[in-house]
Amino acid sequence: MQIKVGTYYSEVWKKAINNWNSKKVFRFKIVSGPAQITIIPAQSNEATLIKQNLVGVAYVDHDDTKRIISVKLHLVDTLLKKNGYTTSQRVNVAEHELGHAMGLAHNPSKQSVMYKTTRYVTIQPVDVKNVRNLYSIPASQYFINPPVTVSSTTNNALITDGAGDRLYKSPFESETVEPTKEAFW
Repeated sequence: MQIKVGTYYSEVWKKAINNWNSKKVFRFKIVSGPAQITIIPAQSNEATLIKQNLVGVAYVDHDDTKRIISVKLHLVDTLLKKNGYTTSQRVNVAEHELGHAMGLAHNPSKQSVMYKTTRYVTIQPVDVKNVRNLYSIPASQYFINPPVTVSSTTNNALITDGAGDRLYKSPFESETVEPTKEAFW
């Protein structure tokens, strides 16, 4: 992971990274050169983000197999300041965006850092569980030949092949604890 923001936001992101790393389900590593995850400063589309009232954004690129190949993360300082976000609330938003970088979707529970409008909630046991479950899927199932469709309900995602046959469990269904996955992005 490469951080390309100023001192204040660099510290915000480092706190969020350390918080996720302390959960021992995923390991982010900060590097000085190019990386798969890049934390970026304000972009040319900042005005659009402000109009959409987005305080944080994760731009996630996938390959043909739906595997994450690169992520750009951004906090919208203008809105964070305007809405009076404290440093700890900004860390919560950064934790949320890092969740997207790991592949997590929004969680309908307001007691999850992955809730769509998180501000007051840090990483919760449900978020740790969902990362464990997401990365417990066997690697052989990451590369599926038939077309894959995703449909979601309020609390789970069902992945099926073109015939509608279930391919693997939702990240919300299993209690299995798997070893830590490391990402040297």
